[in-house]
Formats: sequence, C-alpha cells, structure tokens
Amino acid sequence: MTTREHWVRPLDLPLPPAPPDPLARPVTRADAGHIAALMFASYHATPDDEGQGPADAAAETDRLLDGTYGPFDFDASEITFRGDQPASATLVTRYQGDALIAFSMTAPSWKRRGLARAGLIRTLARLAAAGHPAAHLAVTPHNTPARALYTSLGFRPAPTA
Repeated sequence: MTTREHWVRPLDLPLPPAPPDPLARPVTRADAGHIAALMFASYHATPDDEGQGPADAAAETDRLLDGTYGPFDFDASEITFRGDQPASATLVTRYQGDALIAFSMTAPSWKRRGLARAGLIRTLARLAAAGHPAAHLAVTPHNTPARALYTSLGFRPAPTA
C-alpha cells in the first residue's frame, strides 16, 4: 500500500474564482461506472498506481459510494464530462466527521487543462457554504503534480499530534 500524507485546508481562506463549467454536475449513484473508468484511467501508470485493474477500480468506487470511507457527500462532489466521457471528478466523503476529498482525478487526455483545479475550487466553495471548517485529503509523497495543485489552493500538511 502506498504511503500518503494528510493535508488540510481551512475553508475560511479565500478561494480563487472557478470558471463555471456547464458539463460539470453533481455525482449520482448511477455514475459508478463512469467514476470507476475514470479512476482506473487517471491512476494507471502514475505514482498512485497500486497495480490494480478495472475491476478493482469498480470495487473501490462501490465502496466509496456505499459509505465505506464515511458517508459519501453527493452535494459537494462533482463529475465533469467532455462529450459522453468522464473527464474529471472531485469526490468527497465525511470521514470521522471531517470533509475529506477522497479522490480528485482527471482522465489522461484532459490533464493540465484546469479541470481538477476548477472542480476542487467549486467543491471547496460548496463545502465552505455548507459550514465545514476545513477540507482534508491524502496525497502520496511522489505525486508532484497533485502536491503542486493542492499547495496552490491552500492545502498544507496537517499538523501531527
């Protein structure tokens, strides 16, 4: 299993504006297949790849949506399409009472186009509007692009107890 670091962002910090995206919408349970395909494509051959296949991504998606990692937040989460294909998703759970960005992922053909950034900003704004004091996430030490994105949005390593 890959080591991950816990990062946090207070939600009282200002957010940059996110452009509206008419092809971004809330996640529904019916999106499970889209999310699983996006998950596999997004993490395959990256620092976060743990050698799992499409069936593993489908099982992980089911666990996520079914609440294994805390209740899934359908209101804060979003999925973005380009054509009929999922291009990006930001998926949130309530882990131990905290808002946890469980997954932020972008299809390889849509990376470096601002979809993850925009999705994260919209998600953070929804979490702030819902009264959450902070957003949490876990990031692998070798995922340099993700760390740069999260840092640019105000996430920092969480203080250790």
